[in-house]
Amino acid sequence: MSHHLDSADDHSLEGVVDWVQQHDFSVNLTPEKLSFLIAIALLSQEKLDEELGEGELHDAFKLVSDRFSDTGESSAFRANNAINDMVKQRLISRFTSEHSEGAAIYRLSPLAVGITDYYLRHRAFSKLKLSIQLSLVSAELKKAADNAVQAVTEEDWRKEVYAILKYSVNEIFDQIDLNQRVMDEQQGEVKNKIAELLNIDWREAISECEKLLTETSDNLNELQSSLHAVGDELQTYLMDLQDAVYAQDELDYIGNLLFGLQTKLDRIVNWGQQAIDLWIGYDRHIHKYIRTVIDMDKNRAFSQRLRESIQNFESLPWQLVVADAEKLLDLRDESMVLRDQEVTGMVPLEVEYQEYSQVNDQLYTAISNKLSAHQHQHRSIDLGQVLKDYLAEHPHAQHFDIARMVVDQAVRLGFSESDYAAIQPEWQSINNRGAKVQANVINKF
Repeated sequence: MSHHLDSADDHSLEGVVDWVQQHDFSVNLTPEKLSFLIAIALLSQEKLDEELGEGELHDAFKLVSDRFSDTGESSAFRANNAINDMVKQRLISRFTSEHSEGAAIYRLSPLAVGITDYYLRHRAFSKLKLSIQLSLVSAELKKAADNAVQAVTEEDWRKEVYAILKYSVNEIFDQIDLNQRVMDEQQGEVKNKIAELLNIDWREAISECEKLLTETSDNLNELQSSLHAVGDELQTYLMDLQDAVYAQDELDYIGNLLFGLQTKLDRIVNWGQQAIDLWIGYDRHIHKYIRTVIDMDKNRAFSQRLRESIQNFESLPWQLVVADAEKLLDLRDESMVLRDQEVTGMVPLEVEYQEYSQVNDQLYTAISNKLSAHQHQHRSIDLGQVLKDYLAEHPHAQHFDIARMVVDQAVRLGFSESDYAAIQPEWQSINNRGAKVQANVINKF
């Protein structure tokens, strides 16, 4: 009776805690020591007996220390300390023999095998995209379902069905779960990066924020497509297998395993949808923040003009024209439909203009020199009049390029005080084809 109670207590939470406390278990691995442990694991895999000598451990420690140059020089003293620390933490086992004249050999402990195997397998599987992993598990489930149709004996069920589900499907599901947790960390890092950029220098950060948002949105798009494409197949194969073992008591162990796999599949699908929904909300929040909290109208010029326009509406009525641009990212709006249409058509003749290369370089120099004279003589630049004079001297085909060069040169020389006072200039005609310009006189150089 007492033995039964002791056994039950060993499996309780209190029993496990007492067991850890009694054996003084502890793990303390800095990045350098963890790298050293993984290096030992890789060296062990290359050897048939998995045993390493002290010299091999010293060589591995030197290689790791050279990578971690800020931790100090690699020395025999530091290497011995690291080895002894791992022996103390039960990460490696040390064996000595009288025949080897005091030289020791080392092997990884079960704890170290578990730790290193986790990191090495995670590194290998994390290189696979979730779409590939879902395709792999779908193929394995299909194989198990096909074998279940042909299974006759208990051995057939155990080798051809249970083994695939237990050691292949279940393993890939665990790796998908691991990759999802990595994606959670990556999304957290992206959010922290965006917050850091917006807090430091948001003017330069807006394009970088858009890039980060787009990259993560693309990854989630891929995830969503993969889950939709493969999720139904996985569910179908699991249901076929559940039907095959239904009401067969001798196959309860397969039924229990299928129940666990169904739970993992539900968790994968639910996580994917939750991640997408959360990112949609975050994406909208950032864009709203950029539009509203970050004021792009530094000098309040637009807001002042809008206020004046509203106040003077009765005497000077105006119309508001709204352009609703088509959204580019499907994660911005659930109702948006993705389009993959080829853009066709020709540019109308009335909007064509000559390329820069077709405009005489001497003309650009002449414009620059003439405008610079205003700066030297401290004369204001009335862009409307300057443009009108220039355009009258040249053919209409060159008007667009000339106007662009004149404006470009003028704004490089100075600015208008009226712009900062939110004074809206009148429209001025600059050629006989109906072209007009709205610009305040440049009076500060």
